Amino acid sequence: MKEEKIKRILEIIPGALSWFMISFLIVLFVFKPLSAIVIVIIYLLYWVTRLLYSSMLLLMAHQRMRSKRNNDWLSMCKAAESDLKFENIIHVVLYTVYKEPQELIVGSLKFLKEIDYPAGKVIVVLAGEERARDSYDKLRAIADIFKDFFLDIIITIHPEDTPGEITAKGANATYAAKQAKIYLEKKGYDLKNIIISCFDADTCPDEKYFSCLTYNFLVNRKRYHTSFQPLPIYSNNIYTAAAFARVIETGSTFWQFIEGMRYEKFITFSSHSMSFKTLVEVDYWPVDLISDDSLIFWKCFLKFKGDYKTYPLDIPVYMDIAVGKNWLDTVRVQYKQKRRWAWGVENFVFLGQHFLKEEGIPLMVKFRKLYQVLDGHVNWATWAIIISFITPLILFLGKILLKDSLALFNLSYINSVAFNSLSFILLLCIVISWEFMPPRPKQVSRLVYVSFLFQWLLTPFVSAVLGSFPSLDAQTRLMLGKYLSFNPTPKSR
Repeated sequence: MKEEKIKRILEIIPGALSWFMISFLIVLFVFKPLSAIVIVIIYLLYWVTRLLYSSMLLLMAHQRMRSKRNNDWLSMCKAAESDLKFENIIHVVLYTVYKEPQELIVGSLKFLKEIDYPAGKVIVVLAGEERARDSYDKLRAIADIFKDFFLDIIITIHPEDTPGEITAKGANATYAAKQAKIYLEKKGYDLKNIIISCFDADTCPDEKYFSCLTYNFLVNRKRYHTSFQPLPIYSNNIYTAAAFARVIETGSTFWQFIEGMRYEKFITFSSHSMSFKTLVEVDYWPVDLISDDSLIFWKCFLKFKGDYKTYPLDIPVYMDIAVGKNWLDTVRVQYKQKRRWAWGVENFVFLGQHFLKEEGIPLMVKFRKLYQVLDGHVNWATWAIIISFITPLILFLGKILLKDSLALFNLSYINSVAFNSLSFILLLCIVISWEFMPPRPKQVSRLVYVSFLFQWLLTPFVSAVLGSFPSLDAQTRLMLGKYLSFNPTPKSR
């Protein structure tokens, strides 16, 4: 079978499965309502179990983070027993920039300037795009502000319309990293001692992030087969963002909390760090695919025959909630951002193609990883639609068609149990989210805290409209061969 046919089959599978699950329940209810009700009951019981399991993982992850919060990571770095010397470790912090306003990038670098790690061991790379015509001048002005705070600041401008590339963050990051490699080799640095962090322009690291990262890099015997993942917290503009946007971005943070407890399934997401040596060995981020942050993990996984992990650092980096010009525009911006995240379903295609050719990875490992990616994306695209729309519809029509059916009574009861379980995990989210809250600006009323409480009532709406629907949209586009172009999220602060 030709590679192109295999690729098309793999592209069709996720969307076909998601649409089958949704349409099957609706069609089955039309012809065999009792059978549909039984299946929905089983599905809800599965999700109740999954929600309770997620609640347990969330509590454990939160406790783990709190236990590490007050560690003196810098002192631990200096005392670490390692074959590498702390004094030789250099950090390259790469910010990909497109049309973000200058004040946003300056704000991110102010956070970087305040880290407890020696600034003389940090090299900043500001990676601009040629297609943003004022890119170099803007980045040069920013570099002049911070030139005395870091070991060096490198400015790179990614050429426009490079053959073999798509317009995406990965292409820019790869070009910048290659220029940084040339710089490092000219300066005589050993790439084994270099850690690179690929950040979005709005990423503001916690003051202990780089000392924590360095310590874990030093003591990890498989440091060159490991990516290091911070906890992304979307709070930079939390006091001015719309309530529904706060809910979905806080949900993203908690999902990373939960995923960080499942080492076998944990992969890189958004801003992340890794050995520069490893990045070079796997030929950098993909330049022809959108999901660069997760695909770099899978490139490493394939390169090292499955011997590659992502380690959760439990130290946060703070990022912006995606917002638009007004409430309605924020819905549009959020939808497009989540659809781009959901385009990570292309990982399934990427892995499927490479697994067919890769002989060094056990068959069961290949199957498990493919299932992991497929299961995650199909559930993402379907669960909120089934729970928030299909189940209430079946309950409503069932009362008309089946009246006092025992199966309908059981569905109603299990549905209430599912929502009570969801309420429990939402209560956990409310309590934990307060710990991430930045200081309230003076111009913001204290009444904003009331909206922070009531915003969680929007969860069913947000989960479906800005959760499952964008994912289903992405899978449908992939299934039909209508490929998504990279859509950078507009950011302002």
